[in-house]
Amino acid sequence: MNEEPAIAGSRPALGRRALLRAAGVVGLTAAAVPLLERPGVAAELVRQPAVAGAPSPEQLHVQFGADAASQITVSWATPEKVSRPRLRLGHRGAGFGTNVDAEERVYVEALTGQTVWTYHAELDRLPSDTDFTYEVYHRGGSPLAGTFRTAPRGRRRFRFTSFGDQAIPAPVGQGLGPWSVNAGYIVDAVETLDPLFHLVNGDLCYANVSDDPVATWRGFFNNNMRSARNRPWMPCAGNHENEAGNGPQGYLAYQTRFGLPGNASDVPDFAGNWYAFTVGSVRIISLNNDDVCLQDGGFSGYRRDHVPTYTSSGFDPYIHGYSHGEQRAWLERTLAAARHDHDIDWIVVFMHQVAMSSAHFNGADLGIRRELLPLFDQYGVDLVLAGHEHHFERTFPVRGTLPGSSLLTPAPQADDAKVIDTTRGTVHMIIGGGGHSFATPAAAFDAPQDGVVIYDVAAGDPTTQRRALTTTEPAPWSAYRDLATPYGFASFDVEPDASGGKTTITVRHYGAAAGSSSYTELDSFTLVRPRTHQHWAGR
Repeated sequence: MNEEPAIAGSRPALGRRALLRAAGVVGLTAAAVPLLERPGVAAELVRQPAVAGAPSPEQLHVQFGADAASQITVSWATPEKVSRPRLRLGHRGAGFGTNVDAEERVYVEALTGQTVWTYHAELDRLPSDTDFTYEVYHRGGSPLAGTFRTAPRGRRRFRFTSFGDQAIPAPVGQGLGPWSVNAGYIVDAVETLDPLFHLVNGDLCYANVSDDPVATWRGFFNNNMRSARNRPWMPCAGNHENEAGNGPQGYLAYQTRFGLPGNASDVPDFAGNWYAFTVGSVRIISLNNDDVCLQDGGFSGYRRDHVPTYTSSGFDPYIHGYSHGEQRAWLERTLAAARHDHDIDWIVVFMHQVAMSSAHFNGADLGIRRELLPLFDQYGVDLVLAGHEHHFERTFPVRGTLPGSSLLTPAPQADDAKVIDTTRGTVHMIIGGGGHSFATPAAAFDAPQDGVVIYDVAAGDPTTQRRALTTTEPAPWSAYRDLATPYGFASFDVEPDASGGKTTITVRHYGAAAGSSSYTELDSFTLVRPRTHQHWAGR
């Protein structure tokens, strides 16, 4: 959906991973946050929060590190500062054997002035494909428990799931932000499939359009916690994570609340905006499309009118090109390394805004086609997952463009919608039915079918949203779309040892009606490619 942004407070500290040594999970160490010190005054007296009646941990969630087989970050929040936040870790069924200090990260919400305290316990050198149990706690608060499983190494079977545009299950504040009961129901539907991890394709909670963004984030994490504390929920930032006033690009709340893999940037403010991690033989890449999109999607009239220093501080939610090419250069290096890694079969990208869409809702973005699709073609990306459009749609494998197309319309390379060889091109999926209260209406789809493209934006400024300029195009790339079922998610079953030296991913789309908790399978297809990169056709 198109609108709004963010910036404020101190940026999140970048922690270093604890090291697991020797037998089992004993010997873990982690750096605690240094205490404030003043000459002649004990640090404990200066910074020590109250212990009696301390609030309990909440918003618990797990994330993979870059090496998902050995690295996990456990993150949570508290409504006020707490003393000595820690994690106890053990093998499932065997009790706790290791204590880990957590790193505190804090930001101040620019809209309301509220301080948000988050905590992150980073674990490294864990054994692969292993179940763990843990609990997080601090002085004076009750512990909160969870479990996780590290990823397998090598060519092993696993399942993951994905959706975008979730929102929250109940209104907060004045109810300005989107919400629906399906934002809650979909969490249970995902849990039913027991995935190893879940990908959230941007527009997580829509805090940037809320009058109470801190409560919106809290509702998002507490709603998802029944799944996210037991398996990684890995996000990418969408346009509604852009909260003007919270950090230089508006992502400070997102960056502070998640503990994500690094991206080797020398710019601390880019931390978490793009990253990659490896699970088995799959390299998974998270991108931030506000950097390349033409659409002015981060604008929020509410934040413009209510962030106290919006005008005087020069906040501007239109951040097209903010990385000055750094994200694209990182992406090219990451894709090249993955495609030449003998242990990687599949490259999966997840991002928010889309490269193709047949809906007059937002539309595809020409900026993505210019900046990203040539790299996807060059390095043979297999699968791209997105949200932004609040419906389900998928493409044939695409590579290159239709001859003479000024819109860089992607060219389909096959016409089988059920079994797709990704050496011929990249399959794109829109999975934007996570829970937003406004689904793409049936009237937004043309018959006969057209694609819709944002080719430019009208004039605007930090106080006036730039209107998207759209046009239509032929849509021979569209393989399947669901115009009737507003909410849903997809599952992906990776089979590394299919017959004939192949590897496959079986994809299923599950959908539900508005207000329904019943998610049923509506579509399925299979991606296939050789197990070794030597057959890569994209060189």
